[in-house]
Amino acid sequence: MSFETEFKDIRPFNNSEVTEAIELLISDPNFNKVSHFFHPDKRKAIQTLRTIKTIEDFQTRFSNSFLNHIIETTSDGLTSSGVEEIKGKGHLYIANHRDIILDTAFLQLMLQRNNIPTTEITVGDNLMKNSLFKILGKLNKVFTLKREGTRIEMYNNFILHAKYINQVIRVKNESLWIAQRDGRTKDGDDKTQQGLLKMVLGDRKDIIPALQELAIVPVSTSYELEPCLKSKIRETYITSKGEEYVKSKDEDMHSVATSTLAPKGRIHIGFGQRLNLVFQDTKLDKLSNNEIINLFVEEIDKQIYKNYKLWPFNYVAFDSLASEQQFSDKYNNKDVELFEKYINKAIADIKGDKNKLKEIAYHIYANPVKNKLSIQ
Repeated sequence: MSFETEFKDIRPFNNSEVTEAIELLISDPNFNKVSHFFHPDKRKAIQTLRTIKTIEDFQTRFSNSFLNHIIETTSDGLTSSGVEEIKGKGHLYIANHRDIILDTAFLQLMLQRNNIPTTEITVGDNLMKNSLFKILGKLNKVFTLKREGTRIEMYNNFILHAKYINQVIRVKNESLWIAQRDGRTKDGDDKTQQGLLKMVLGDRKDIIPALQELAIVPVSTSYELEPCLKSKIRETYITSKGEEYVKSKDEDMHSVATSTLAPKGRIHIGFGQRLNLVFQDTKLDKLSNNEIINLFVEEIDKQIYKNYKLWPFNYVAFDSLASEQQFSDKYNNKDVELFEKYINKAIADIKGDKNKLKEIAYHIYANPVKNKLSIQ
C-alpha cells in the first residue's frame, strides 16, 4: 500500500491534488465570506490561486502574503533565535502552544525566511470539521490527529499517528510540528505531556534509537500580547471553581478569527538544540523506558523555558504578584500603568470575582518568568 493511500484520511494534500483542492477552496460557501482577508480583490485572489500548482507555491505565494500582512498590521514584528542551528531535514519540532494556528503559521514563515523547508503541522480533527479550514489546512501541510472514537479506535489511531510521524521524518526525511500538549496553554505555564512522546513512539520498544531518529527540536513561541487573553482568563476561572468548561459551537473558529486580527505586540520564535545532540554522551541504556521519556520531557520543557522571550508585561506581572521589584530594571512606570489598563479591559466583560480574574490574568503573564527562573 502506498503512503498516499495508507494515510489518505490524515495526510496533507500532495502536489498532484493541488489543482483540484484549489477549485474546492474557491467553490466553498465560506470562501466568499473570508476571501477579503486574503486579498481585497476577490477576482484577483481567484486568478492567483488558479495559477498555483504545488504546495510550496501555495505557501509562498498565497499563505505568506496573508501572514506578512497580518504581521505588518497587527504586530510589532517577528523575530527568532537559534534558527541558524537548524541543520538538514527531518526534525520533529515540539513546541509550546499559545495560538490555534498562528504558532505554526509564523514558524513556517520564519523557516522560509531562513531557506529551511517548511514542516507538516499536527492539528486535531476538531478543527478540521469546517470545510474551508480543512482545505486550507491540507494545502498548508496539515496532518490530522484523530481524537475521537471507541477505545479500540483510539488505540488504532494512536498506532496510525506514530507510524505516520515516523514515515514523514525517518523515511520521507521531512519535518513535522506538534504541540507539547493537547490544546493551547491557558495559564502561561507550558508543560510537555509524557503521553506526547509515548504517542510519537507508538509500539516501538527500542525507544533510544526511536527518539534519536526523530531529531526532536524544542520550539518556544512567545507573544508580547497573549492571544485570546479574555477567553483564556474566562476558561481558567471556570475550571478553577471545579466546574467543567464546555466550548460553545464554533468557539475554536471564533478564536482563530479573533487572534488573527487582534494586536500581538512583538512575536519571537526560539529554536532549541536537537535532543539527540543534547543526550549524545548520556548513557541512556542504563535507564528504564519511563526514565528516558521523563528525561526527554524535562529537557524539552527546559529548552522551551530557556528560549521563551520575556517582555516587560511578564516582568510587571511577576513582580506584582510577588509584591517586590526583583525585575524593576526590565520595565518602567508606563509599562505598569499600561499593563493595569490592559488587564482591566480584558476582564471587564467577564462575569465573576474581579480580583480572582485579575489574579489569573497576572499569573498567565508571570508564569513564563517563574519557569525561566526554575532552570537557572
